[in-house]
This record gives sequence, C-alpha cells and structure tokens, in this order.
Amino acid sequence: MIQAMRTKLGAIVIALAGLTAQAQPVRISAWYWLNTAPKNEWERDFRKMQDLGFTDVVLCWGLDAAAFGLRIRDTKDAMEYARRAKLGAYMVFWHPTHNSLERKPEFQQVDAAGKLRFAFDVFNPKWRQTQWKEYLQRVAKAYKDEPAMAGYVFDDSFGIGPIGSFGGKGGPREQEIISYGEFERKAFGEDPPRKKSDPRWEKWVQARAGWWEDWARDTVAYIREIDPNPKHEIYLEDEAHVLEAAKRDSVGLEFGRLAKHFDVVAAYTATSWEGPDSGAKVAQTTRDVIRKTRELLGADKKLIYTFWVANLVEERNPGPARYPTVEQIRLIADAALEAGIRHLDMYGYRIGEYLVKEEDWPSARPGTGPTYPLTGQFPQKFLWDRPELHDGLRAYLRGLNAPKK
Repeated sequence: MIQAMRTKLGAIVIALAGLTAQAQPVRISAWYWLNTAPKNEWERDFRKMQDLGFTDVVLCWGLDAAAFGLRIRDTKDAMEYARRAKLGAYMVFWHPTHNSLERKPEFQQVDAAGKLRFAFDVFNPKWRQTQWKEYLQRVAKAYKDEPAMAGYVFDDSFGIGPIGSFGGKGGPREQEIISYGEFERKAFGEDPPRKKSDPRWEKWVQARAGWWEDWARDTVAYIREIDPNPKHEIYLEDEAHVLEAAKRDSVGLEFGRLAKHFDVVAAYTATSWEGPDSGAKVAQTTRDVIRKTRELLGADKKLIYTFWVANLVEERNPGPARYPTVEQIRLIADAALEAGIRHLDMYGYRIGEYLVKEEDWPSARPGTGPTYPLTGQFPQKFLWDRPELHDGLRAYLRGLNAPKK
C-alpha cells in the first residue's frame, strides 16, 4: 500500500513537472574527451556539435579527471573554442579512481576485509580540508572567469575503487563495504561492524550517511568560496544504481540526503540495444529512473538526465554501430522531456579508450608535458563519427529549441 502510494505520488510529481517545464528552453549537452583528438580538431568538433543542436559540451580529460588542475592552458583554450561555437562548457573534474592525485595510505579507503582501496577516504575531514580543498579551489580559481563556464561535474563519486592501485582487482562482493580506516574507527567510537547481521549495522549505516553528507557540504562550500556564481552549476551524477538500497549497505549511501547539497543531480543510464525494437524498453527505463529520482529528491530539485548514446554490446565489435538509431535516441529524450527534464546530457560525442593496463596508465594520462598522448578511439561507435545519424539528429535536437509556430 505504501509503495503504491509513493508510485502514484511520483507519477503526479512527474506530470506536474512536465507541464511547468514546457515553456523552458532545453539544454542539450554531450561528453567530449579532449585527449581523444589533437587540439587543432577541438574547435571544428565543437562547431559541429552546435550545428547538430547541442547547447553545451561536457569537457573531459580521459583517464585523469584531475588533469583539469594540470593542463590549465589547454582547458582554457577548449573553453574559448566552446564559446566561439556558442556552447557552454561543463568540466568532469572528479572521478574517484580515474585521477592522478597523490595517494597516501592514511587518506585511502579501507574495505571490510582490511584491503587498501585506490579511492580516497572522502569521510576523512583531514583529507577534505587539505588535498581535496586545495584541488577543488585550484580548479575553481582557474576557470571561474571563463565566459563559456557552465559548471563542475562530479562523476561516479560513490565507487570504492580497485584494491591498491589503478589496475588492482576489485575483490569479492562481500569485501566491497567501506570504510574501516583510522578516522572511522575513532569517529564511530568502536570497531565498526563488517556484516549486515551485526546488531550495530543500522548505527553504522547512519554514521556513514552523515559522513557522506559532510563530504557533500564541504565540497560545495569549497567551490563556492572561490566561485560564487550560481550560473556555474555544481552537478553530481552517478549510475542509477545509487537509487537502490544495496548502496546503503555497501558504502552507507543515502542518496537523497546527500544530493540535496548539489545544484543539479543525475542518475544516469548505460544501455544495451539488442535490436530495432528495443527503443521502447529503454524509454521505459528512462521513465522509471526519473520517477525513482524524483521520489528521493522531491519535485523542486533540478535534475539532468544523462544517458549513453553508444551501445554497450557493440562498443568493441568491429565495424560501425547499428544502434542506437536516431529514433531510439529520440524515444529516450522524449521520455525524459515528458517527465519534466530540461537538460538532456549524452555520453557521448567523442570518447576514448578507458581500459588501460596498470603499467601503461602513467604514460596514457594527459600529463603535464607540452603535448598530451591520444587515447584510443571507438571508431563509429559514438556520435562524432556516426555521420549516418547527423541529419536526423540535427532535425530533432534543433527542433527542441525552435520557436513554436
């Protein structure tokens, strides 16, 4: 009965959001790995994106989100090229594993098996007040005055990382429970429980949920101390699994409690299309994810809907992708718009290889040299080199913001 009432209420909220959003322009963005392309191709690609109907580009340095604090001149040039192409520019400048920030064991996550994880212990206030604050504010100071600046993106923040290093193994599922470092033991007041069967488990969940909220509050405050411009959105996204109860036990996440501190939130979907008739199924997934997100965050929270426009089952196959088609992309976008979403975000326009051997990672990252290494491509899998989609995509995307007759 209670779940049925929640579902009905969620449907009402979505319907009302859709009605009130109709007069608002649609923001349309796509992710772009800067190091998939020589720098002299960036402006050309951004102009093509604008021609297709995109209003914004989501800038990424593949394999190292922290490169926004290293390759500042190149990133500023990318923002200038975006401005010339009349695009706003977001920055994906945080990913818990794909970053080159220095690791110190005292500031790394420890799992329930006592294994050191490659991700940082975001619960530790000493880490937040030192390395984290310095990094966030260095990035905010570098880009806050760029005319194209649209916002800061935190990606996949709730992953705990592989064991030990970038290429380390993840460990069995029962080990994927955090966090058991020195800070957590002291703050909890005793050795924390490691299994859900422990009678102290609910107390442990609540402690971690509070520490996540501390991270969110500090993170936003550190950026706003340097960049108070409300037009520069602070955007939190993770895969839609963050909406499920399993994350509460594994990492202590209560997503609705934490997400309220960010300006904009997305629970994204990565999709597999099996054939020409799978569009309706994916569109229903879109409706379900947005409904669940609204139930957690309420009607007033601004949402972005991020979805893959590459087909996971075809990504590494030879030859061009068959799916998604323009019609399948449209079905997702229409479902999101009907649910009140006014920012469609696509992964992605131009994306590089994200699987790298441990020994190759240092040389594959953008680095700090006069040039940067190019990542491998996924040929004819993402939007930039699927020209067969461009005419139909242009007609659809540009039509979303065309004057109504």
